[in-house]
Amino acid sequence: MTKRDNFDSPWKQLLNRFLQDFLRFCLPKLVEKIDWTLGYLSLDKELNAISRKQAVGKRLADTLFKVWLKDGKELWLLLHIEIQGEKEADFPERFYIYNYRIFDRYQKSIVSVAILADDNPKWHPKSYERESPYNQLSFKFASIKLLDYTHQEESLKKDDNPFALVVLAHLAALKTKKQPEKRFTAKKNLTRALYDRGFSKEYIIDLFHFIDWILTLPEPLELRYTEIIEQIEEEKHVHYITSVERVWTQKGLEKGLEKGLEKGRQETQVKIALKLIQTNLFQDDKICEITNLPLAMILALRADIQSTP
Repeated sequence: MTKRDNFDSPWKQLLNRFLQDFLRFCLPKLVEKIDWTLGYLSLDKELNAISRKQAVGKRLADTLFKVWLKDGKELWLLLHIEIQGEKEADFPERFYIYNYRIFDRYQKSIVSVAILADDNPKWHPKSYERESPYNQLSFKFASIKLLDYTHQEESLKKDDNPFALVVLAHLAALKTKKQPEKRFTAKKNLTRALYDRGFSKEYIIDLFHFIDWILTLPEPLELRYTEIIEQIEEEKHVHYITSVERVWTQKGLEKGLEKGLEKGRQETQVKIALKLIQTNLFQDDKICEITNLPLAMILALRADIQSTP
């Protein structure tokens, strides 16, 4: 995984946005028991009161939801995203403690789900057990190992569930570590598949953010990828993703551009200047600094954009 892996990763936003799709993909029996007409509530405030005291491991995100079953009962759903480079023997115990502390504080029924995003095929905990004379404790939890979908990639490509693309992106990230060209190809193919699925604009944007985050590329390949996005959107006659804002604002490539632009490539510099002007995020003098173009040319480009209907 990349250095950007942290507790506030897009996994959390993804699960908030696609909870029903996630459950339908990974836990279809549970999704059928929930009354989705009542919606669901995020309980992050309640979870934060617990998680500050209880560290579960190298987690990417924890999120807690309240849903209602078809029989009218309330159910709390704990989703825990975990990354581990190697087997961690005490994870089930810590996960049990985490679960118990939520129950102890709020006295609510909880369904705990561990989503294992690591690359160790031999590590797949599903329970915690403890025994002493006259006592026995057994805690079983749902455990989704994303790596297990490796041999289902062809079927995932045909699956219309948005979470299938999420799993494909995650698998691609694991397979293309330190292989930027292969990662570029995977990211390009996933992005095209995203548009081909016929999803809504909101779905495409939300899923794109995850794909873009998990499949990081070196700066030169990022610029090539930006062109791919533009090409796809021209073909589809849509404009969902402001690619320039993605490159220069979200990824912080401004400094890299300042160092990496080659003198003499005026056509490329003009193209970049046009994109920066369209984002409305940069002053003219800053665009001059980034592109190495004279101020008079930047002003002319801006005037040309403003005069275009």
